[in-house]
Amino acid sequence: MTPRTWLLLSWIVVGAAVLVAHVVLVWRVLREKEELGNQRWWALIPVAAPILAVRAKRWIALSVWGVLLITYVVLRLLEG
Repeated sequence: MTPRTWLLLSWIVVGAAVLVAHVVLVWRVLREKEELGNQRWWALIPVAAPILAVRAKRWIALSVWGVLLITYVVLRLLEG
């Protein structure tokens, strides 16, 4: 396999992991009732989910999401 093929496979795997981590992050925020109240439904907006995760103190889910997102961005930058 060529290096470009490995890069494409890496994008696919890490991209899928980012999506799964985001769904878990949203799920964790939506289950939070006391800390966020009715604001937790804003987690359905992708940009608001990490912000609400910080407010809900969901550090592990947020850390996994952040590391995977940074990995995906670095892999995309390797294309150039």
